[in-house]
Amino acid sequence: MSLLIELLGSIALLLWGLRMVRTGVMRSYGNNLKRLARRSEGRVIPALTSGLVVAALLQSSTATVLIAASFAGQGLISIGTAFITMLGADVGTSVAVLIASQKLTTVAPFLLALGVFGFIGSKINKWQNVFRAISGLGLILFALSLIATTAGGLSELKQFTALLRIFENQPVFFVLLALILTYLSYSSLAIVLLSVSFLATGVIGLNEGLYLVLGANLGSGMLPLISNWRGSIQELTPVLANLIIRVICILAFYPFVDFVATFGLKFVSIELFPAIYHLSLNLIVAIVGVIFSKNIITLAEKLFSNREEQKLAYPRFLELKNFSMPAVSLASAKREALHMAEISQKMVVSSLAVLRDNNVTLRHEIIKNEDIVDNLFDSIKLYIARILQEELTPTETQKALNILNFTTNMEHIGDIVNNSLMDISGKKIDKHIQFSKEGLSEIISIHEVVCSNYDLAINTFVSDDCELAKVLYEKKQELHKLEKRSVSKHLQRIGKGIADSLETSSMHIDVIRDYKKVNSLLSSVAYPILIASGEILETGWKQKVEKI
Repeated sequence: MSLLIELLGSIALLLWGLRMVRTGVMRSYGNNLKRLARRSEGRVIPALTSGLVVAALLQSSTATVLIAASFAGQGLISIGTAFITMLGADVGTSVAVLIASQKLTTVAPFLLALGVFGFIGSKINKWQNVFRAISGLGLILFALSLIATTAGGLSELKQFTALLRIFENQPVFFVLLALILTYLSYSSLAIVLLSVSFLATGVIGLNEGLYLVLGANLGSGMLPLISNWRGSIQELTPVLANLIIRVICILAFYPFVDFVATFGLKFVSIELFPAIYHLSLNLIVAIVGVIFSKNIITLAEKLFSNREEQKLAYPRFLELKNFSMPAVSLASAKREALHMAEISQKMVVSSLAVLRDNNVTLRHEIIKNEDIVDNLFDSIKLYIARILQEELTPTETQKALNILNFTTNMEHIGDIVNNSLMDISGKKIDKHIQFSKEGLSEIISIHEVVCSNYDLAINTFVSDDCELAKVLYEKKQELHKLEKRSVSKHLQRIGKGIADSLETSSMHIDVIRDYKKVNSLLSSVAYPILIASGEILETGWKQKVEKI
């Protein structure tokens, strides 16, 4: 029992080391990944290389696959480039396994000492994360030595060896075991390294070790699909394509494990065999995948062709297992914020038709969308709160707060449309009244400006562009003038005794002011960008203070 506890503790230490490497690298260089992805767009070798390098650094092909899928979903790279990047990621993990499986236990104390003391001594956040990754590497190597020692003891236990003999001629068991362990640990790399240690100490035979490798490879293809199942078709297609090519190649390899084990021992030592086999498998997968990439992607697209889009009420992009990678989790939160913004924008756009035509059906649809906006807002709030529990850089913290502020504004806009504009429309419908021709024209003009500013606000939020932010900021004043002019003209019509104006007097003014409130919330998107760039103070422009 004590040996089993020691083994579980060693595996836990291995997983923690992998996590430290991943988080350290992501926090140090996560912002550079988008740039690397864009540079590889449309080019096979750069895409493969970028996937290989990132996966080797992160010690995780799953994390790299999710990053590539996220970039595809954002339109930063094509589905084809994302798929090729994923193929490279699997090769990168294999390289990491090969390096880690070498007898480097003597290096572990040095890496641990360097990482820990470097982390303590450094005051620069980036270097702290670099030393965090170095500590993680030390923990990985140390954990592997502990696993090897513990596994050696297990091989001497009669109960354990008897259990293994039961499944000795059941290769499917070992494939499924590795698949399950990969899912539970969220790391195919850890499972392959575990098989290396077990094989080196004689706990399992070579054939069983190779079947474990096959299962871990299958698991590495399934994990991203399971983790991101609610993602868009754009995201899921390359992930499914990666799984398809993996399944095809594994099925092709499966019948020849015995032959490979017998033949390969002539050239490779038994201790390195799983790592070499793992690398060979993923190299073949990458080559076949590149050659038939178009066919595989087409197949993946066909499999998703009948898949219904996720219901609007549910988050599409919040990836719940990526909090240790702030760059990824923040990108997911930003995409979900845009999803929410699209729905609130639809509410604003549709509100005019309801007010103009007394459209009852459309009014009910808008009211339903308000519930959706509220649900998404709650989900994003909780997600951001979870992100903020991680060790973030000041920049990452500010990004998280900006996303939260943006979604808060979108939720407020939804409230204005639902609680005020739809309330006004309900009264209009009940009383069977209409705005005056002139009044309606003014409302339409203001509505058009608000809708235009909505697109501008979303683009500003996406790009963080200072010039766009300036334009959006200035648009607030323009609408303010329109609002004043419209109210003044409306009061003049009332003074002239125009019937429609008299009937809709308070409604007209309320509609105009509601649209003004919506526009003010949209304009606030520009503030964090302009303040961060030094272009604006809280009271106005840096050079010229204006009332807002």
